Amino acid sequence: MQIDFFEEFPNDDSLSKLRIIKFRTNLYVAAKSVKEFLVLKTKIKKFYRNVAEVIYWPILEVNEGYWLSAFSKTLAIKRILNELKNTNEKFSVLWDAELPILAKELFVTQLPNFLRNRKIIKKVTLHQDSNHPLIITAFPKSGINKFFSSLACTYFSSGSFPYIDMLYTSLLRVKDKSRYVRSAIKRNKNKFQEYSVALGLIGRGVEDYSTPLISPLGLKMDLGIAQKEGVKNVVLYRLGGLNKNYLGVLEEFVSK
Repeated sequence: MQIDFFEEFPNDDSLSKLRIIKFRTNLYVAAKSVKEFLVLKTKIKKFYRNVAEVIYWPILEVNEGYWLSAFSKTLAIKRILNELKNTNEKFSVLWDAELPILAKELFVTQLPNFLRNRKIIKKVTLHQDSNHPLIITAFPKSGINKFFSSLACTYFSSGSFPYIDMLYTSLLRVKDKSRYVRSAIKRNKNKFQEYSVALGLIGRGVEDYSTPLISPLGLKMDLGIAQKEGVKNVVLYRLGGLNKNYLGVLEEFVSK
């Protein structure tokens, strides 16, 4: 199993966790511009030789939507796409498809731009740039949420692109978390060009002291389910929370 990491808040402390990893890994690193990303990428590749690929994870300002959806500000979406279009360096891009829950006013203020944004996002996901192929990540949806999330471009039932299913059991309130993970993987694993799952959380955001984290035992259970269901790639949120207890679990599953 290939085990990779998200890092939403890259700094010297969080990136230093790469030193305790003995296996080859890929890192999805958040940045607000291509320029910022390329500086981080150069630094990571120079000091951490165990990182095979550094993937650009574009994030917006909070008041622009932070994540990417049809409710994000149009100019912000276009800014990201134009920056990618104007750089010659090749790298993969994580398209984090989530609603702007940190700036709920956008659900109202961006309604006039909703269809335009949807058209832009649909075009970029269907006709990808070969220099900057997209890896799309989103949370599973059920019931009526599937329909509305599909309209907002935060739910994808299938696609000719790599897809990461965010299955963070530490955030779930369902009783049978193992069943949830297993059923999600069974439902989606054959619907995309490549299929991966994101597990955790093993780390919180900056100045976040209350979001529940997964236990090492819980992580082992989720990894075991993913492995049994044939998932070949897992991404952990987030690198900054890595410690020896989590690492010991990961080393039981990582491809040798």
